[in-house]
Amino acid sequence: MEFYDAVGKRRTTRQFLENDVGFDVIKRILEAGNKAPTWDHNRSWQYIVLRTDEEKEFAFSEAKKIADKFDAERYLNMPRAYEITLGQKMYGYAVPRQFTMLKSAPYVVIPV
Repeated sequence: MEFYDAVGKRRTTRQFLENDVGFDVIKRILEAGNKAPTWDHNRSWQYIVLRTDEEKEFAFSEAKKIADKFDAERYLNMPRAYEITLGQKMYGYAVPRQFTMLKSAPYVVIPV
């Protein structure tokens, strides 16, 4: 497959099949990603791969605590001298739903 074909066919997945994906496949994908160019050509990527429901639940609950500290809902609804952008509104709407979507994924890969 040519590069531009691959880029053109890329899609975001929001629903996942119940099919088992072997961890060896995930490892191969991450290894391929490690070969991608970086700004300093010296990036050593490391990942946290969440596999179990318990791992995902723990990570998401901790992430939610951080998000709650910033009180995004209050931020989006507070009076201001200027109107917030559509992008800001969409972000505030979408972020809580991301956790639900990610919980159904077989693996969640977090670059660190």
